[in-house]
Parts: sequence; C-alpha cells; structure tokens
Amino acid sequence: MKVKPLILLTAIALISCKGTKNEGEEILAEFPVVKVAKATEMPYSPTLSFTGTVFANRESNLGAAMPGKVEKIHFAEGAKVRQGDLIVELADEMLTQAEVENQALRKDYERVKRLRAQESISQMEYDHIKAKLEASDAKTEMIRKNTRVYAPFSGTIVERMMEEGEIYFINPGLDPGYSMRSGIVRLMQLDPVRVKFDVNEKDLSTIKPGLAAEITIDAQPNKRFNAKINSVKPMLSTLTRTASAEIVLSNAVGELKPGMFARINISLPEQQSVFVPLSSIGQLPGTGEECIYVIENDVAQRIVISRLHTMGDMVAVTGAKPNQLIVVEGKAKIKDGQKVEVRN
Repeated sequence: MKVKPLILLTAIALISCKGTKNEGEEILAEFPVVKVAKATEMPYSPTLSFTGTVFANRESNLGAAMPGKVEKIHFAEGAKVRQGDLIVELADEMLTQAEVENQALRKDYERVKRLRAQESISQMEYDHIKAKLEASDAKTEMIRKNTRVYAPFSGTIVERMMEEGEIYFINPGLDPGYSMRSGIVRLMQLDPVRVKFDVNEKDLSTIKPGLAAEITIDAQPNKRFNAKINSVKPMLSTLTRTASAEIVLSNAVGELKPGMFARINISLPEQQSVFVPLSSIGQLPGTGEECIYVIENDVAQRIVISRLHTMGDMVAVTGAKPNQLIVVEGKAKIKDGQKVEVRN
C-alpha cells in the first residue's frame, strides 16, 4: 500500500513534463525559421526583346487604272529593274478607238473654229465642240497611259500576279501582310529592308528613335545585324494596344528577304535598380503576380513586385528597397504579418 503514492507521484511528474514539452513545441511552431539576404542596389544595362518581320523598303503592285488584256510582261520574277523601265504592255484596242474619235472631233473643231471666225455660228456652238475635243484629248491620254506600265522606282520584280493573255481587272489583292492593291506584277525595293515590330503600351516611354538594336534572323541564327530604331508610329492599335516601330537594315547582297522572322534586342541606357535573389521570388496563389517577403522587426511583410531585369541568380525588381532583409529560404512556411525567427 505504501508503494502506490510513489507510483502516482511519478506518473503526475511524467505527465507534467510531457505537457511542458508540447507547449514549447507550440511556441516554436509560431515562429518559423527563415533565412534572409540583403537587397542590393546595382547598376545594369537593361534590354528589351521583341519579335518582328522583314519588309521591303518600298513596295508597289503595278497595274493600270483601267482593265485590259495583258499583251506583254517584259521582266521575269527576280529581275532587277530601274525607275522608268517599261514593265507591262496592255492591249491598245481602246486606245485606237479613242484616237479615231479624237481625230474626228479635232477636224470638227477646226471647221467650227473657221466658221466662228466668220461669225457664221454662235459662240455657244463653238464652246460646245471645243469642250468635247478637250474631253476627248484627256480620255485619249488617259487610255494611252494605261496601256503602258512603268517602274515608279528601282527594285526587283518579286511576283508576276498575272500572265500574258490574261484579262486584268481592278480587284483588291488577297495577300495578308503585303500590299492589298490589285496589280499585274509586284515590285519591291530590297536594299535597304525594314524590320517592323510592335511595342507594348508600357514600353513606349523607353523605346525611342535612335536607340541601338541588335537583330537576328532565324534563317541566319549565327549572324548579328546592328542598327538603330528608325521610327515609332505615333499611334496605337485599338485592338492590340501596341505601336509599330521599325529598323532600317542594309541589304546589299540580298540575304534578307521580305517575310523573314526577326528577333530584336533593344539596349537601354544604364540605370540603377534594387536586386533580390531569384530564390526569394514567389507567386501569389490564384494570380499572375509575384511577391517577396521582407523582414522588419522579425515580422514578415509580403510585397508585390515586378521583374525588370535578370543577371545570373539576381533579379532587378520594383517594390524592394536597398538593404532590406529578404526571405530566401522558408517563404513557403510564412504568411503576411507573421513573426519569424531570422537566420542569416
């Protein structure tokens, strides 16, 4: 009977110690252990990357203002032409008819002119035949111009959209990305060429004419073309909220072809920014936003950030300040406003 009190006291002591250990574990659980690093302000030269397309410097679908039969196309596809060269001849039946009518009206006019000098006819009759002759002169000249198609600038015949013997009609072209005008042949000026790309609304404040750019073409991945931004269109698309920009590249040997895919890297002026370790960046659940945890007075504060530039394992971000303690390990265990135990 004397043994029982001793056993009871021992059991109570064990239970008491066990309870103390659990309370200690609960206290430790309230303060997750995290490792931190300091945010650092450093200079860097940011770059912006875009994708674009190569276009001809000038482009024109050559045709006439009136329909007609294509009699002769003087150049094959790929041929180089000079400004003023005769490219296409159309049938001249309408011209012949117009010239016959014009000659008849000119004879009438000369006769009426003599009669008017003798005051044998009224001024109104004379003015009427004179107006008809002037209209016939204009019509004949218009038809004459539209039976011959000349090169408006020097370039290359890149496509024959019609062949000899076909009837040319004025119909809109259906080739997306190029000139949508109707024509018989397509003429392009291929030296230089233009690389066009779209700039997002948020980048318009930094993309300016004169900035240096490096261009690579997928067809020639090992070659780099260096140039400067030539222009940025002063308006945005209402559908994409982007503005078109372009770069002019020399193409003396013809290695750049219209339609080629281009990658453009724009170098921006050097600037200062706050860098944080890549490992400190996490994503807010259910959103596309990224965040970091900053420790102040052993309390974690969540800050939404945006990436600006990456250098190795460091990332320039918005929202962080120099020398702030940033959580690099243990961020998955903490919440905004939670007290933590910091280990450097």
